[in-house]
Amino acid sequence: MRTLTKQSTLSLAIALAFSTNSFANNNEIEEVTVVAKPTSYANSVIEQSMIEQQSSVSSVLAVIDNLPGISINEGDAFGGDDWSTTITMRGFSIDGNQQQLGMTVDGIPNGGSNYGGGAKANRYLDSENLATVEVGQGTSDIASASLEALGGTFNFVSKDPSLEKSTTFAYTNGDHNASRYYFKHETGSIFNNTQAYVSYSQTDTSRWIGDGSNGGKDNQHAELKFVSNFDALTLTGRLSYDDVSETNYNSVSLEQFAQTPDWDQLTWNWTGTPHFDQMFAEGWGTLRENTLGYLKFEYAISPSSLLTVSPYYHKNSGRGDWIPPYLTSPVDENGNPTTEGGSNAGSYGFVDSDGKPLAPNEGCTQSLSWPWESGPGLNPACYSADATPVMSYRHTHYDKNRLGLTANYQLTLGMHDIEAGIWYEQSERDESRDWHKVIDARVYHHFDSTPYWTQYKNTFDTDTFKWYLQDSMALGDFTLNMGAKQYLVELQKYDHFNDISSDKVDSDSDVLFSAGVLYQLNSSTELFASYSENFAAIKDGVLERDSSTLTDIEPETAENIDFGVRYNADRLSLTATAYSIEFENRITFIAPGSDTSGIDYTIGTNGSYINVGGIESQGFELSASYMLTNEWNIYTSYTNNSSEYASDDPSSYANGELIDGAGPSFRAGDDVIDAPSDMFVLSTDYYSGDFRFGISAKYTGERLGAWTDEQTRIRNEVDGYTVIDFNAGYYAEVNAGAFKSIDIAFAVTNLTDKQYLAGGTGNGSTYFIGAPRTAALTFTANF
Repeated sequence: MRTLTKQSTLSLAIALAFSTNSFANNNEIEEVTVVAKPTSYANSVIEQSMIEQQSSVSSVLAVIDNLPGISINEGDAFGGDDWSTTITMRGFSIDGNQQQLGMTVDGIPNGGSNYGGGAKANRYLDSENLATVEVGQGTSDIASASLEALGGTFNFVSKDPSLEKSTTFAYTNGDHNASRYYFKHETGSIFNNTQAYVSYSQTDTSRWIGDGSNGGKDNQHAELKFVSNFDALTLTGRLSYDDVSETNYNSVSLEQFAQTPDWDQLTWNWTGTPHFDQMFAEGWGTLRENTLGYLKFEYAISPSSLLTVSPYYHKNSGRGDWIPPYLTSPVDENGNPTTEGGSNAGSYGFVDSDGKPLAPNEGCTQSLSWPWESGPGLNPACYSADATPVMSYRHTHYDKNRLGLTANYQLTLGMHDIEAGIWYEQSERDESRDWHKVIDARVYHHFDSTPYWTQYKNTFDTDTFKWYLQDSMALGDFTLNMGAKQYLVELQKYDHFNDISSDKVDSDSDVLFSAGVLYQLNSSTELFASYSENFAAIKDGVLERDSSTLTDIEPETAENIDFGVRYNADRLSLTATAYSIEFENRITFIAPGSDTSGIDYTIGTNGSYINVGGIESQGFELSASYMLTNEWNIYTSYTNNSSEYASDDPSSYANGELIDGAGPSFRAGDDVIDAPSDMFVLSTDYYSGDFRFGISAKYTGERLGAWTDEQTRIRNEVDGYTVIDFNAGYYAEVNAGAFKSIDIAFAVTNLTDKQYLAGGTGNGSTYFIGAPRTAALTFTANF
């Protein structure tokens, strides 16, 4: 059996009791749900109603959107596209350019949340197998294993197997051709000491934008988990597998959204003109396969000490697709044609009957204007009628293998609750990019399986070691904790084509200190305060770019201070937190040719990463849950955040003056791009007998984007918006034949069909369009 230290036992018991609603047999709510567990830093856990607000087709990321400080935006209501997924918390972001928030599954590191080689929690966990989500806003649990936890962490906790044997089958049907099959078998107690389950799901959706060949999501997912008890040892094992093909959503400018608020500029009819067909939706794809497995050994050395060791393995592989409207002419360093490495000597969009590149007719200056100016080189009107259009299918291949271990030791000695541990991981990531000829661009995007050019092939090795130590001291009504941790991270790149290994790059942190105090004011109220130093290592993606000056790049750091109060009595639970954050050494990618129109498909390893100063954030978070009756609950959260740049953008300004050729950018004191100052949530849930329903509304305030004029400092502005969701369900005990129970669940997101711009791309110029009204109905049968 598992044994925990006495203070850990208390914390765990309170967390489990309050992290989800408890229901009597008639579904009346028996006790109040609180929004945090007793720690010296701000934290939240989801309520059961937050899971019920989402359909089973939705990703597990969506369930935390109503928690204070957090904004989750995905390309559609079903989380059907990783490319367009953005997550923000307290001014920190996970998007296409930034990974500033940590993410773990059952405490196991996710391997990063970036698009190229990373995987968010939705790749590891089906919504039916989610027990809860633990969120540390600003300050994370000192044991959290992440290299990205600048602004806090999300720990997605999977359900443990049941003691009861059962089989569950569920089918979901929804808007946008959404369908989902889910199967789960619980073994119950076997071998007198073990419980296990296995589950499988198949999910299919279409993009909500367009018709016909508009792409979508095809996802197969499987999970297995077991828990075995051997006297003082508890062994837990979990294996997840996810195979998904996603068609991306595209970001749009404010002007494009104003003209066509329900179109992301991607098309679904093949025209035979490559300049137009580069926007064909099905050519913008994400293919990913993730396998994550771990074993967790929890050994109670004594009634007051517990050792937990968790070895794990993760394999990530996949591909990202684009369809450039031309063929390239790759050459080596001597200017000779090559199929591997080198650079592009030029591109061409039309060939003659022998396949030789053609130049546009002399004197022709006509240009196609959408999606951007083509110039005469890609305009069919500038070629003879027998010229043949050509285009490429560009693949970026990702492959990542991680092998690691976390170990944690807890010991209670009198008033001291001591925790110490390590995290070690070896990661190898391969990335390559190849270009394939489209067989006949006049017909479709089918491509030759043999690439005509492999642009680059690199391997990145990352070794990570973290140690931590914390002592929590119980001093009457006070609990004082003090901790220290350090990350030792080493990166190296190997260039396969040039047979060159880079120098090893150390991305070590200083010893990072944390301290906090928890004061039990009375039986219902506690006060807390904390200070923590957070760290994000230099990512291996920085090594991708040959122009990055690694000796000049420093790891990102943040200092976080929280002051707060928690109240829990009778029918009301409340948490209020004020915070201040100093974020330093922010790393940003500077793309070459940023003043050109359209997509630079040949960017390769050009460009550079640089540190661009810091961000200062202050804010206030409030969350509360109140029981009106035994059946009726109200939840609310409010966030006010102010984030400002601490210095000028060094890529645009030198000595306070705009650099020649640079565009306007942020200056010290400017508000941070895409950081809403206000978010407000109000939701209510009602349970009566076997029937339930809920309604939730979330307001996201206006956001400021990029600067459009240096003299006036005018900026893009994105309007605030309110999204309302509705859900209802009915559960019935059947106990007839093989059936034990049935459940019918109906969920509608964006009930009023609000048109709005959701998450941004980080540059303040383009945004993803918010998903329209989307409904889904799920029927579940238990055997």
